[in-house]
Amino acid sequence: MIVKGDDRLSKEAQYNATMLMNILLLCASLSSRQVLEIHRLTNEAFNWLCAAQSLEKPITQMTLNTFHYADVSAKNVTLARNYAGQCKQVLCRLEHCTLRKVTTNTAIYYDPVPQETVISEDQEWINTYYEMPDQDIKNISQWLLRIELDKKCMTDRELTMEQISEKIYQGFGDCRNVIFNDDNAEKLVLRIRASDQINLSTEEEQNDIRHMDDNTFLQCLQSVMLSDLTLQGIEGISKVYMIRPIFDDTQKRIQINHNGEIEKNC
Repeated sequence: MIVKGDDRLSKEAQYNATMLMNILLLCASLSSRQVLEIHRLTNEAFNWLCAAQSLEKPITQMTLNTFHYADVSAKNVTLARNYAGQCKQVLCRLEHCTLRKVTTNTAIYYDPVPQETVISEDQEWINTYYEMPDQDIKNISQWLLRIELDKKCMTDRELTMEQISEKIYQGFGDCRNVIFNDDNAEKLVLRIRASDQINLSTEEEQNDIRHMDDNTFLQCLQSVMLSDLTLQGIEGISKVYMIRPIFDDTQKRIQINHNGEIEKNC
């Protein structure tokens, strides 16, 4: 607001004062051609802008509420905390989620050298991982099961790559070699190999047979993992919703206290 007032002259002065700035923003900075050809903003960039704008108001209000209660001894300064995050955590712990629900693509590759993968887009983080490897790679299979995960689904369900790796080890034992990239990477990737339990033969024909067996084994493992590997939640609860209940003067609110007893609040 440059010129305050509701009369005609004040409104006209306000319009004239802001007109040039509006023209500058629309024509020079935020025009369609500028956004598309120079700034090259994508749909994801606009999503981040909308997300930042949606967070501005509640965060500002929470900060103000915290300051309002700071000098009141009878109040807890954590009253301004937003409990939507806690509700989201409870939702994720209840809703049943399998590996298939967060998977976008799977593929099996013949990748004989783990440190020099045939998948060029994985080479950068593979080099970083094998600078300080925490697993023995001498007796692992030359066949690779590569799983790409949906980053948005992972974020919505509050899952991490480390959690999924631990679930794989818990469900299929330590005879699996599982490596993964960082949670902040643009594309989330799991690389799974079987650990060889017997010494490989040096004869070419027997090696081909063993390779075929590993390939078939990874295909079976892929099918079982996608359908049966539970990442979190309770089986039988396929969907959980968060709603804001609305009560009028004639209704009473029911809650369960710390002793497990049901009580009504007016």
